[in-house]
Amino acid sequence: MPLFQYKAKRFDGKTITGVVELEDELTLIDRLHQKKAVLISVKELENNQAIPKARPLEKLQKKLKEIFSRVTHSEILLFTHQLTAMFGAGVPLSRCFESLNRDLKNKKLQDIVSDINRDIESGDDLSEALAKHPHVFNKLYVNMVHAGEASGTLSLILSQLAFYLQNTMHIRGKLKAALTYPLVLISFALLITLGMLIFIIPQFSQMYSRLNTSLPLPTRIMMNISTSIQHGYLFYVIIFFGLWLFLCILLQTNRGQFLWDKMKLRIPIFGTLIFKGIFIQFSRTLSILLKSGLPIIQSIKIVSESISNTYIEKKIEACSLKIQRGATISEAFSESKIFPELMIQMISSGEESGTLSSMLAKIADFYQEQIDTAVATLSSLIEPIMIVVIGLIVGSMAISIFLPIFKMGGAIH
Repeated sequence: MPLFQYKAKRFDGKTITGVVELEDELTLIDRLHQKKAVLISVKELENNQAIPKARPLEKLQKKLKEIFSRVTHSEILLFTHQLTAMFGAGVPLSRCFESLNRDLKNKKLQDIVSDINRDIESGDDLSEALAKHPHVFNKLYVNMVHAGEASGTLSLILSQLAFYLQNTMHIRGKLKAALTYPLVLISFALLITLGMLIFIIPQFSQMYSRLNTSLPLPTRIMMNISTSIQHGYLFYVIIFFGLWLFLCILLQTNRGQFLWDKMKLRIPIFGTLIFKGIFIQFSRTLSILLKSGLPIIQSIKIVSESISNTYIEKKIEACSLKIQRGATISEAFSESKIFPELMIQMISSGEESGTLSSMLAKIADFYQEQIDTAVATLSSLIEPIMIVVIGLIVGSMAISIFLPIFKMGGAIH
């Protein structure tokens, strides 16, 4: 859709300006009329460029500001909860944002809330004001608020948004807990191994070199590895950081990100957990969007953009095209080969009975219970498994070090 830069005057005499994405000028005039404003001038922007491009230095400053003054998911959740409570109690939006701004601790979020309040006082809808801060309020958030404004159920939509954000944080926390613990244990095992190779084995190597005796093969292998790390550590550091830099650059490309997202889903055990987390996010989001009155095609498009996996995003976009051509949701998802049969059958049942939204919510609840159970089971199994693995690594190194001593002891007897 084209972008329009407009200037208008409200009935109270205040002049308002802005940039909106709409079908045509008539739609813009209708939108302004609903805001009790009259269009003064309008310009269609070419190449969808709303604002002149920032200079490189300005871009760098903006990027650094985003990195060092980030708005966390928990802060957005708290902001949504507070806004829901105040707006639900009948407090006007402008006063809601004034009150919220005084309570916020994050300076960046304070500035954003001030900007939103200023835009609302200038005549913008809440969704339009939120859309100007896409790094904090994503398309899902903005579209749900817009649907609430259009249907007159903004208070209910904000409540659903808070519920959705809370569930999303819960799932992310579960997945992080499942993935972080084994990574910490693996890192610990690697540090122990590296410490032994650098500090302990060289001591034994010096002792054995004075004996002028042939060493067992495992001991020689361990000694060679230790010597290689001691004298060629710079080479290994360069290789490590070179690979790290290569992966960082690769993940910045669309193709690289796509392949990484696809590979993550194939990791044993953890790939299944990631898949189920995506099923929960997909079902919960689509359920809330349909409840808010958005059309199915638009809802699926928003859902695909809200999922942080480009491989699944492409699959859902392909499903959306099939639905536009006349396929049912269950048929399109069945052909994608990524959604489980149980989920497809429940969606099909929801379509036939006209209860798709509630059925999607049940799917989300079902997979959330599965993730909770799987993470609890995994956490209880990982610790003893990793302890055994660490024991085998340390034990094998210890045996290889002491083998010559055992050999000499046997020869004496």
